[in-house]
Amino acid sequence: MRLRMATEVTVTIGFVLVAEWVFVRTTGALQVAIPPRAPAATAAELWSLNHAMTVIGMMLGAILAMIAGFGVGMFGTGRAQLAFIGFLPLPMLAMLAVGLAVHVRVASLALLAVVLAIGTYCRRFGPPGFMGGMLGFMGVFLGFFIQDYVSFGQFGWLIAEVALGAAGTIVVHFAFFRPRPGAALRRMQRSYAARARAVASDVAELVEATVRSGKSEEHDRAEQLLHRQLLRLNEAALLIDAQLDNPAALAPGWSAATLHQRLFDAEAGLSNVARFALALARRPLPAHASALVMAALSGIRDADLGAVLDSAAGIVTVLEDHDPERTAVTPSDRVLLHRFATSVTDFAAALRAFRRYPDGTPPDDVAADEGFQSQVATFGGWLPGSAFVAGAASQERGGAGFIERIRLAPYARIAIQMGIAVGAAIIAGDAMSGRRFYWAVIAAFITFMGANTAGEQLRKSFFRVVGTLIGVVAGSLLAHAVGDVVWLQIVVVLGSLFLGLYLFRINYAFMTIGITVLVSQLYVELDEFSNNLLLLRLGETAVGAGVAMLTVLLVLPLHIGRVARVAARQELEALVDLVDRCLDRLADPASAVGSDLELRAAARRADMSYQALVATVWPMRTPLLGRLASRIAGLMATTVAARHYARNLLLDASTRCACLDSKSAASLAGARSQLAASVAAITTALAPGDGEQQAGQYVRTASLFARVADGLPDLGLPGRPELALRDLQLLDGAFAQAAHWAGVPVTDLDT
Repeated sequence: MRLRMATEVTVTIGFVLVAEWVFVRTTGALQVAIPPRAPAATAAELWSLNHAMTVIGMMLGAILAMIAGFGVGMFGTGRAQLAFIGFLPLPMLAMLAVGLAVHVRVASLALLAVVLAIGTYCRRFGPPGFMGGMLGFMGVFLGFFIQDYVSFGQFGWLIAEVALGAAGTIVVHFAFFRPRPGAALRRMQRSYAARARAVASDVAELVEATVRSGKSEEHDRAEQLLHRQLLRLNEAALLIDAQLDNPAALAPGWSAATLHQRLFDAEAGLSNVARFALALARRPLPAHASALVMAALSGIRDADLGAVLDSAAGIVTVLEDHDPERTAVTPSDRVLLHRFATSVTDFAAALRAFRRYPDGTPPDDVAADEGFQSQVATFGGWLPGSAFVAGAASQERGGAGFIERIRLAPYARIAIQMGIAVGAAIIAGDAMSGRRFYWAVIAAFITFMGANTAGEQLRKSFFRVVGTLIGVVAGSLLAHAVGDVVWLQIVVVLGSLFLGLYLFRINYAFMTIGITVLVSQLYVELDEFSNNLLLLRLGETAVGAGVAMLTVLLVLPLHIGRVARVAARQELEALVDLVDRCLDRLADPASAVGSDLELRAAARRADMSYQALVATVWPMRTPLLGRLASRIAGLMATTVAARHYARNLLLDASTRCACLDSKSAASLAGARSQLAASVAAITTALAPGDGEQQAGQYVRTASLFARVADGLPDLGLPGRPELALRDLQLLDGAFAQAAHWAGVPVTDLDT
């Protein structure tokens, strides 16, 4: 997806630049005729002016093409994309006219801050408002700089150049990048399969290394990397799920519900294989059991599903022998081996079914799509990260302080912050350089783009300065190396832009480096380049970023801790909802609730909440936060465990506890009620307030679920109901640890 977006934007900008240049050369747009007998100095001055006007016309089209490339992915159909691109010139031209009309410098500078604040507030109107606000600011910004060279009588040429940029964007997008939902879904599936193969390979290698040489710091780092890969695998699954509401994305004969089920089962199976394999690698298993585990992992890595199933059957054969002297397997190892064998069997079956899409024949058990609705919401084709959580936190009352009590819609909060930050950046940047102050303005403006909390905004400001510093060095070297060779300049501009766009989701500093290199080439083309100019750009950027940092800390700050509490609360609530639905299914065999579709929908909501939690706490990993960072790490580890147990509960709840007697059923109901009350104590502690709310205490329920499990008939290997009750005991332990990190007292029912 990153490659496709970066390629489209770069190709579109290149096409628009050529089209604008041809248009100016053909029509003479904004060009001044040079008298044949004009003095050399006058002719040179007029030529420079014409050249600058050509560059400005090309920039107008390129800016519109870039913003359209960012926003077009927010719309799923070709008609909606066409309407969006056709709309974009309107706010840009309207504010370009305003910028041209205001000739008083102080008023023009004030107008920049006002227009940006209003444009930011327009985020409330969705993607058109978001992108339209950005283009409105760019319009008034460019109008301010060209007002001394372009009169209102020439405004028609500006309309033509902006319209040409929109037309070029439409041509490139629909000729080469038009929306094809089916192809997009197949690309995502290939990406998902590649990630799954990488995870399987890494699991096999890590388990083999752990068995051979034991645990080490290197193995700990490898496990952390594996956990990140599992998180990305879940992200890929969620992005595929988000496409399933579009019937045009599905292959003939398939239903969204069926593909959703295959995808969910494959992901959950591989996640469990990784978890139980790592747990077994740390155990002193007998050689024959360890060999079966490695054989199953090797089969997964080599895509040999037959070997996987044979290994799982071998593990089951070992477990069916209850003589501990012959098997040399401890009771706890028996549980882990049984769960590993179940996981690899489930994964092999799910993968075999998932592979049939879309090239194989449709499955015989195609589920109806009636009632299916994807639980995944995306923004611009990507998961929203912390955006929704920050929006909820912004509209809740925070702590005891006056500022924390202020509740605002997120677009209103950011509009106020951005207006103040840009106004202050204009003053500070103008004091440094009256001509180049705009770099401070852009640095402050960019800080608030795609950043939802104070932590994210501070992080982005920091990387803006770091990227500019690196870009200044790279831009200076490339400017001297390329010189005035136009075709090389174009290659450098488009290449740096492509790399910045492709890598900016990894780290924003890459985008800043690319833009700084691009600007260096622009200065060369305008005959203004010097190393001192690049250093001035670095200084202006540092000033703008510093102003933005102070603003997010002092003006209506949305502290990351406040947002993290909301994210943790939402994740716990989503997990409890999933547990409730699983218990409905376990407890009442005749009930219509707790269908597979409902359970997986609840699991996907929990996945979305978890992804939002990870995105929210990411900036809090810094050791500078000390004890707070440690608490966050502990809460995250606990949340990961609870999420795994809840997903296992979903799989193990596939068999209802029809054999429960009335006493056991009553015990299960009591345990369920106590678990809900205990988790409610945690969510109350995480809720906004100034301390007047009493969160209560967390009362352990593991012994209650164990009592229900003791009442089930002993059938040798544990069945699904027994495993589900074990999942509930583990969930209680994870929730109790979460209560500890949330500051809620924990009480055991017994010892």
